[in-house]
Amino acid sequence: MGIATVFPQKRIKRIKLLDFEESTDDWNATSKTTCIINLKNVCDVLTMNMNWRFEKLNQVSSDFGFFNGADLVERDSNYLIKAAADLAIKYDNDLKPSDFTSEIINFKNLALGMLPDLKNQTPLNILHLIHEYSMTNIFPNICIAIRLYLTLLCTTASCERCFSKLKLIKTYLRSTMNQNRLTNLSLLSIEKEITKTVDFDSVIDNFSAIKARKIKF
Repeated sequence: MGIATVFPQKRIKRIKLLDFEESTDDWNATSKTTCIINLKNVCDVLTMNMNWRFEKLNQVSSDFGFFNGADLVERDSNYLIKAAADLAIKYDNDLKPSDFTSEIINFKNLALGMLPDLKNQTPLNILHLIHEYSMTNIFPNICIAIRLYLTLLCTTASCERCFSKLKLIKTYLRSTMNQNRLTNLSLLSIEKEITKTVDFDSVIDNFSAIKARKIKF
């Protein structure tokens, strides 16, 4: 970029030793060496965290991968039944194993006739197809599983943003804020794109009408 990197040399601090103390050979690093050490530490932490995240997200993709159109077309029924059963065990509070396994086989046979290009469809397109033809009551577990798959990544990012926003919202000036108000302010800050579309004038008018202390006789 044509920008010269300058590493100014700082003055070395020397501590006067007492008579009974032994002198040690201190290693005095230059500014350039210190910068390289700090940069390598940052790169190591960044690489470690990225590898950890990709490993976890790859596991999620492996668990829900059979919802891709290519897997629905190419995989046999035994593979789909096993994948659906394993997923239902992990999310036993949301999915019913017996119903889920039968739904995935029935949906595959139905989707092959409805979508000639099923192999190129994504889980989001498959979910749109189910809603478009009002089949949510027929395949409830499939709808729940696809929604889980599509929102897991957003949930992870939202949690990280929550902690970064909490530092900005709950400062020492707001140390007595209760949990309910803190949660609401955090949501407003995180979803700022939606917050900008809100008509605050009408919200203020409604609030003042409900909370008005003056009563007209």
